[in-house]
Amino acid sequence: MEINYKSIITILLGLIVIVGLMNLAINVMADEENEDFDNIINNDELTSSADSNANMCEVIPLKEAKLIIEHNAKDEDTGFQGFIDSEGWSKITVTGPSGKILTFKGEGKFRKLGLTELFFETVEPENKDVPISDMLKFLPEGEYTFKGTTMEVGESKGITIGTAIFTHNIPEGPVLLTPAENATVPLEDLVVSWSPVNKTIYGSPVNIISYQLIIEKDEVPNKNMIGKRGLSMYLPASITKITIPKEFLEPETDYDWEVLAIEESGNQALMSSSFDTYNKLES
Repeated sequence: MEINYKSIITILLGLIVIVGLMNLAINVMADEENEDFDNIINNDELTSSADSNANMCEVIPLKEAKLIIEHNAKDEDTGFQGFIDSEGWSKITVTGPSGKILTFKGEGKFRKLGLTELFFETVEPENKDVPISDMLKFLPEGEYTFKGTTMEVGESKGITIGTAIFTHNIPEGPVLLTPAENATVPLEDLVVSWSPVNKTIYGSPVNIISYQLIIEKDEVPNKNMIGKRGLSMYLPASITKITIPKEFLEPETDYDWEVLAIEESGNQALMSSSFDTYNKLES
C-alpha cells in the first residue's frame, strides 16, 4: 500500500494549527477579566447555563448598601447620598422602581484589583430653586438593588448583591441649644446640646434612631489629607447633650458644629452653628 506522505504532513500541520488556536483562545479568555459576569449583569439575570463556569451562580451579599436623603435645615437644601461596602467588586449597578439609575465600575488595572467602599452624594439644590417635592421625583420610594461582579486581585468569585429600602420620610432638623451661635466658650466643660426630634418636615411622627454630632476646626482642609481635623460621634436617640473633652479644643480657635437627626430608614436632617474658644488665660 502506497503511503501518501503529503496527506499525513497536511494532517499534522492542521493539528498543530488547531492546538495553537486552542492555546490562543485559552489565553484570550484568561485576559478577558470575567466578561461572562458582565454579561450576567447586563442581562440582569442570574444563570447556570452550560457555558457558565461553576462559580457564576455564587451570590455574595454586599456588606452594606444604603441610599438616603439628607436635608440641611440651616441652608434649606436637599440631596441624596449612598454607600456601598463589600470584600471587593469591579462593577456595581443600582436599579430602582424607575429602572437603572447608577453604574460604577473600575477600569484598567483598577478593575482587576477591585474596589470595596464607595460613598457618593448628589448636588443639593436650594429648596427655593428646586422644591423638595420635585427633588423626590428623581428617586421614588421603594426597593433599590445594588448588583455587580465581585473582584479581588484579579479573581471574581461570583455576583454581589445588596438592597436598600428608600423612603421619603425626612425628619426635622434638631434645634441647637448650647452653645449659642458665634458664642465664645471655655476650653473645659463645654456642653453641646440640642432638642429631640419627633416629627418629619411634614409634621408626621418620626422614629429617630440616632444623632450624629460633628465638630470641626474652621480651617482650609489639608491638600493631601482626606477630611478635616474634628470630632464625630453617633449617639443613641436618647442622648441630646454631651460634654466635649478638653483635649479636643484649642485656644482662640473657630469651630463649626452640626447635629444630624437620623430616622429609621436612614434619612437625615441637620442643623449647624459655630463657636470659638477663649485663650488659656480667659478660660
